[in-house]
Amino acid sequence: MNLRYCHLLLLNIFVYTYCFAQISVTIPSSPALTIDFGNGKINPGPPFKQFYSDFTYTTSKCPPSGSYTISNTDSCFRFIKSDAGHIFIGAHPAQEDSGYMMIATYQASAVSKTVFRDTIKNLCTNNTYLFWAGIRNLSNSKCFYPNFSFNVETLSGTLIQSFQTGDIGGGASDKGAPFFGYQAPDIKASFPYYYGGIFTLPAGITGIVLKIITNPSTAQTCTATFAIDNILLTSVGPALSIAIPNSDGYITSTCFQSNQPVNLAGNIGNGYYNFGDGNFIPASFANAAVQWQQSIDNGYTWTDISGETNFALSKSFAIPDTFFVRLRGSEKVDINNPNCSVISNIIQVNVDGPLKDYSITSNSPVCEDSDIVFNLSGGATYITTGPNGFYDNTAYPHVYHPMLVDSGWYHTQIITQGGCFANDSTYVKVIGPNVTVSVFPDSVCYGKKVQLLATGGSTYNWSPSLYLNNPGIANPVATPFTTTKYQVQATDEFGCSAFRSLTVTVRDTLLKAAFSSANVFCPNDVALFTDSSIGKIKEWYWSFGNGKTSMQKNPAALHYNEKNNVTYPVQLMVTDSANCSDTAVKFIKVVNNCYIAVPSAFTPNGDGLNDYLYPLNAYKATHLLFKVYNRFGKPVFATTDWTKKWDGTLNGTAQSPGTYVWILTYTDADNERIFLKGTTVLIR
Repeated sequence: MNLRYCHLLLLNIFVYTYCFAQISVTIPSSPALTIDFGNGKINPGPPFKQFYSDFTYTTSKCPPSGSYTISNTDSCFRFIKSDAGHIFIGAHPAQEDSGYMMIATYQASAVSKTVFRDTIKNLCTNNTYLFWAGIRNLSNSKCFYPNFSFNVETLSGTLIQSFQTGDIGGGASDKGAPFFGYQAPDIKASFPYYYGGIFTLPAGITGIVLKIITNPSTAQTCTATFAIDNILLTSVGPALSIAIPNSDGYITSTCFQSNQPVNLAGNIGNGYYNFGDGNFIPASFANAAVQWQQSIDNGYTWTDISGETNFALSKSFAIPDTFFVRLRGSEKVDINNPNCSVISNIIQVNVDGPLKDYSITSNSPVCEDSDIVFNLSGGATYITTGPNGFYDNTAYPHVYHPMLVDSGWYHTQIITQGGCFANDSTYVKVIGPNVTVSVFPDSVCYGKKVQLLATGGSTYNWSPSLYLNNPGIANPVATPFTTTKYQVQATDEFGCSAFRSLTVTVRDTLLKAAFSSANVFCPNDVALFTDSSIGKIKEWYWSFGNGKTSMQKNPAALHYNEKNNVTYPVQLMVTDSANCSDTAVKFIKVVNNCYIAVPSAFTPNGDGLNDYLYPLNAYKATHLLFKVYNRFGKPVFATTDWTKKWDGTLNGTAQSPGTYVWILTYTDADNERIFLKGTTVLIR
């Protein structure tokens, strides 16, 4: 595959795994070694000369034992390579559809065979590196599986580290465990498994020899065919990350005109994962140094941003373009050697240029019963203003049911994501009848009639039609029972309509007559009446039932002097500002005696005279308790309501004639607690 594809794949697997899954591994911008076999449309591809191999190049698409070919498809076998994998830089996809891979066949042997060998120099002593490759078994045979060693040696041939793949099985899943258990999601069929491991260079070592060799096998009559791609040697170390302050996104925008800097914040973590066993290994730089980088070719090449060696970046971009920005880090002494660096995730910076191809249009002219619809283009956000106080900050402004006064110039400010802007305008004309509406009166009492009127149209249609005598005329009569908003559609002779509305307020629940007073008046009591009505009241009229009246809100005190018990109807009628009226009536009782006493005898014989025993005249007593006991001390009657009287029975059984004891307690009008006790005689 081509270099960019391999590099982007690594970014996707490691940098974004770090960002989203907290796996602390970073990969350098320029790996010390990348073998991706290039790309092309012709199969087979040319022989690869960058490294040494014991396998011989062949133009056959199905290489015989001991040979290899370069191809972007393994169609000779039963596995077909997907050529539409999507790999991500930040949030933007790149696609490769013609990447080559090496396809090789070998026979099982007790003698190892070198698939790949290369010498790498200019590394950093004591630095930690990842050596890996993607391998897939393409054979159908189950008698022999490819099995490899990934060896790291000094230039003199001393083994530093060896990583074993184990048997790599055929079919949909390999027998050997995938490298770090990671199955690349963006390569659909060809290279879902990666093998190798992490090692640390010994002190003083800056050059190494990398080998991928076949392991000895006793299945000497069998052959295996495999594909290999993305051979990589790269530095690993503490995790670097960059972010947009106060944002969790990976794209930031600015305008070339504004000279506003792009602000990014970098951070360095500790530790990386050992791909051999998946354990977390603490790692940090003793004396860290960082360098910000940018790419102007979608991640193909990266250059250092001069002077930007702090964890915080604040840089202005005056040239309209799309940039990618990242952070490179290493030990300070190694910062100039990319073979020793780790990198962060990538932030995309969009520097917007002058706006082009922007516009505002509308569907003018429109009738009032249509909508004004604007079409805006060329920006990310918009602010549109116009006549009659119009304001809209969406990409699809509308004026619903416009009126004639909505005609005029509409102006929009077209703004890019980065803040560049331009202005445009369009003229809108609204056509249709010049409609006016009126109502008299606009506030009526419940059940009253009101006159509606519309002018300016040829035909009319009022709604809601309920309680209108004729909704199809200019001047219907309405009898609403609740506050109602009426709308009229007036249509001119050309078929254009206009809508107008008005509201009729019905004054029903807003007016309520009410007052408070005592229920019973004793001789010489002062009668006070207090208004508690609600509504916009302008008039009060009191009638006290004794021929006296008042038009005050709270009338003056008066006296009811009666020799007999009399009930009077007291009436209050209130009138509000809409000339609506409501009346409240209360019946009060005027008594000639309020002295509380208990009769000394009673005769419950049903003749209507002295048939009951109860405390007389207890009109104003509160918290009352009246009890009666027979001569044995057994209670025969009790009540807290003085109007409930004893009829001389107990549970329906008539009690014997004789003397009975009673007890009466209550609170009088002066709030004094009274206790009385006495006897009464039941006579039959």
